Amino acid sequence: MAIDIWFPLAIYYEDVKDAQKHKNKMLDKIHTLRNKAVTKRTNEESSWTGDIHDIDQLHNDSDFSWLTLEVRKHTLEYLKTLGLNISKIDVYAQRSWPIIAEKGQSVSRHTHPNANLSVVYYISVGTDANPGSTRFFNVSKYNELSGSLSSSMTEAYSEFNTLNFEQADYAPKEGRIVIFPSKQPHDVTANECDSPRISISYDLVITAQKETDKGTPEFLMPSPSSWVKL
Repeated sequence: MAIDIWFPLAIYYEDVKDAQKHKNKMLDKIHTLRNKAVTKRTNEESSWTGDIHDIDQLHNDSDFSWLTLEVRKHTLEYLKTLGLNISKIDVYAQRSWPIIAEKGQSVSRHTHPNANLSVVYYISVGTDANPGSTRFFNVSKYNELSGSLSSSMTEAYSEFNTLNFEQADYAPKEGRIVIFPSKQPHDVTANECDSPRISISYDLVITAQKETDKGTPEFLMPSPSSWVKL
């Protein structure tokens, strides 16, 4: 018997060197930025996220330049692992923002439709309880034979594995970077620790290179350098 497993979801993660060296500087800046955002636009059950508080350009802030360079390095490694020829594309950081999850707070299920790649970097993670996980949902379900087999009413699977999984959880770790396709639905489960879980997210966009715009592939976004605001 042979079974081939196709179409895997590729999630990249790596523990970044020198994370502790830069931790406090970034935490101090994040708390400063949060204190300036007077109007709170999230409820008590939801994590505080900078992107909806007009704080989404950390990649242009010198206090986060070290992290932005790390994001670049690991993103290119991820793309090369996927088989992309990085000499034919450019990658831009479009947005980047802090997330602070106090005890009991979570992030609801969503995607990042404005981007191609999404990155999360964990600056500070509690250890006294479950700090919550980024949960990726299997929306394709290529091997789903019936929509009711995995329901709580049926419980027809004897075990969950790579052939039938419903979701995959990635626990946070200080100094760890995680990269994934922006279109992948995900949420972040509640932080059960007494201390906050603090992270930074980046949204990245893939475009054609400026030098190759004369022959830009029809379906690849042109370089922003050639855009004109109307």
